[in-house]
Amino acid sequence: MGLASTSNDGALYVENHILRKAATGMGVQLKKIPVNGDRCLAQLVLMGDGEHRLNPNSIAEIENALDEVEIDASICALVTTNEGKFYSNGLDFDFLRSNPDKHTHLIVVFQKLLKRILCFPIPTVAAVCGHAVAGGCMIALAHDYRYMRSDRGFIMLNEVEIKLPLTPGMNAIIKSKLPVPTYHEAVLTAHRYVGKTAAIAGIIHGACPDVDSTREAAIKKASELASRNYDRIVYKALKEEMFQWEVQELLHGKLDGVQENLSRASKL
Repeated sequence: MGLASTSNDGALYVENHILRKAATGMGVQLKKIPVNGDRCLAQLVLMGDGEHRLNPNSIAEIENALDEVEIDASICALVTTNEGKFYSNGLDFDFLRSNPDKHTHLIVVFQKLLKRILCFPIPTVAAVCGHAVAGGCMIALAHDYRYMRSDRGFIMLNEVEIKLPLTPGMNAIIKSKLPVPTYHEAVLTAHRYVGKTAAIAGIIHGACPDVDSTREAAIKKASELASRNYDRIVYKALKEEMFQWEVQELLHGKLDGVQENLSRASKL
């Protein structure tokens, strides 16, 4: 991890990369890992032992880290992972309860993040080292590849349990990434998939014994892809064409009833 130091503005840096602290207490660490020559991959870590809930502040933290990745031309692949028990437990319902006028805004910025990861100009690999629930599951699905620990943790879509309909954009990204039987089971039964069953169901590309092996598998895959040094403009264009419908729904799909639906779900 390297030594951490504190700058004059109070920010923490790890190996010259800022460790940002969102208002929720979730920080985002960005680390470069050499591959070969002047190429490298970036590892984005959701820091801390919390649930890594998604609100405008935490989403902005992730977006800022992605900005850094895009600016650095030496980075040829991206791995995202987490500390603690959660990859992400989805939308921040404490934020929703405290900000009843910002429900639609949260969905808009969340879906922009999904679109950005879905069409990111370099290969993306999720190392899911904890629970990935609802919005957290969608973040993982937006990646090109997914690996998950099998010793503990689950991935699921629990919207049917919390009485929260999916938006057209959310539905689009889920439907595009899951086999039809899994799509039906995941959305309509809130089934909890552990590593091995998630691999069998086609949700992830590999189940690994523990945290270390999960990150190693993700880094190995990302390193293989980074060594190909794909042209960023072409890679992004191919994704945008591949996911044309999903992008349309994420950015321009109807959000009718979002305010009411989130208000109801946040009170459960």
